[in-house]
Amino acid sequence: MRVQIVNRYVQAALDVISKETQLPVQRGGLLLEGNPYATEDVTAVIGISGQLSGSIYLSMEGTVALKLISAILGQETSELDDLGQSGIAEMANVIAGTAGIQLAEENIETIINPPLVLVGRGARLSTVEIQRLVVPLTTAYGDVKLHVALREAV
Repeated sequence: MRVQIVNRYVQAALDVISKETQLPVQRGGLLLEGNPYATEDVTAVIGISGQLSGSIYLSMEGTVALKLISAILGQETSELDDLGQSGIAEMANVIAGTAGIQLAEENIETIINPPLVLVGRGARLSTVEIQRLVVPLTTAYGDVKLHVALREAV
């Protein structure tokens, strides 16, 4: 996968999380991780198709998810209820959409599928034959990991 494609998703995640929380977000180093991936407490999954195929994940500890949702909603959230899950899903959706717009400007058309939120640690997700690149994003609330598992469609 081309670095420019990964960078579009990373930059979109940095921008969206920073804007939603009104706090700085720092990017960590790029990691190549194998399959399958064992989910963290909260993992939002967005399928990508079009000229790219695969998925992106946004994963985090439960405490990080609660703090992010609290910041986004402007009120303390103590459990990851339907509203909290919807907020995490929408954040992942906006990240994928923002990256998709940037890629379209480079003539790479993508289609994003509705988000899926997995709550609970240890579910095994596999991108089969697609490499999964992971970028930790450090927030004031803890780390959010962006997983990019995409390949250019044939």
